[in-house]
Amino acid sequence: MKKTLLTTILVAILAISTLGAADFELVFGSPTIDQHPEILIGFVPTAAKLGVGYTGLNLIEGNETQLALIAGGGYVQRKVWQNPETGAVETTDPIVYDTANVEWELRFSQGFLQSPVEGKDLLTLTASYLGRWDYNKDSMVVGQDRDNGDNFPIRTLEGYLGANYSGHIYPDLKGNAQHLGTAFQLQLKLDMMDEQKMYSNGLLSTFEAKYAPLALNSALDGVADYYSLTLNTVIAYSPYQIIGNDGQHWFSITVVDRINLNWTDGSAVPVYAQGPVSLGRKVRGYNTWTYNTQFTAVNNFDIRFAGPDWYTIFPRVNLFIDAGYGCGDVFNTDYFESNMLASAGIQVTVSFFDFIDLGYQIAYLFTGSKYTEGPDVNVTGSFTFFLDF
Repeated sequence: MKKTLLTTILVAILAISTLGAADFELVFGSPTIDQHPEILIGFVPTAAKLGVGYTGLNLIEGNETQLALIAGGGYVQRKVWQNPETGAVETTDPIVYDTANVEWELRFSQGFLQSPVEGKDLLTLTASYLGRWDYNKDSMVVGQDRDNGDNFPIRTLEGYLGANYSGHIYPDLKGNAQHLGTAFQLQLKLDMMDEQKMYSNGLLSTFEAKYAPLALNSALDGVADYYSLTLNTVIAYSPYQIIGNDGQHWFSITVVDRINLNWTDGSAVPVYAQGPVSLGRKVRGYNTWTYNTQFTAVNNFDIRFAGPDWYTIFPRVNLFIDAGYGCGDVFNTDYFESNMLASAGIQVTVSFFDFIDLGYQIAYLFTGSKYTEGPDVNVTGSFTFFLDF
């Protein structure tokens, strides 16, 4: 399956890149790629989202108008940590299962004003329709033991949830665990970021509002009913870089700081919506789908050393320190919780095309714990596939 998916991605990229017309361009979904940790320990993409954008409308002279169609999907693993009926956190026996899914997006974007960075719009307003179909199923390694703070065998999805699950905590796993979803999204982006291969200077800020109403998310057994508000701001400065006379990038140092604020709530927040906004996902060294509360505020700080560049492939070393606070009700429960997480560490990667960063990360956890390592472990390690920001 992984070979077929990789071939499909490459064929799609080649097909779009050979359209020939200047009014068409390759566009990416979010996240662009994902991986399954049981397939070559996550070192190959097993999911991708990309498409084609048409920029020939020119509704405002000097600013870009884009109509984009994005599609994708794949096969990924999900690991969640709450009791499926009570919502209590169970740190030693997570629910592990696989998801095969298809996603599609219709996106309209309009730029306004001129950015100080040449060739960019200062403001971009984007409206999107998002659709998805998820087929949640037993893990490919059912019956095997995995270390999740303690050794527990991975069970079938019915073994974790019981027959005809109510969906109380994980609404998209209700009944037969299939879900057909629809969401609407508005995004306003302020772009004053000069992004080069190995360094960046400037500011990029986005405000995003997403709404998935129950009426459009209950066609199959799995349901969803939630909204999510996110403010994400990135500031970057490169105090030092070496660039040859021929434009060759030899070395750079870049300081990057990100502030991310999110509020997510609703009567049925599905697993796929919980993961990206969980505090454990945003503070490096912890686990996705952990410390799941309505509100999160996170600061990520990096010092990045990159180079030399060789045909868009280059090594990168990131020194980081993260801090985040979360509070509010745990998703789909009435349990109020507050958490403060902080970590520091290093990422050593090889960057491909400046968006895939394959390597290894070591983090020291100042507070809390990484559920897969147990409560007494402060130093954690993990493979990386791409940078978070």
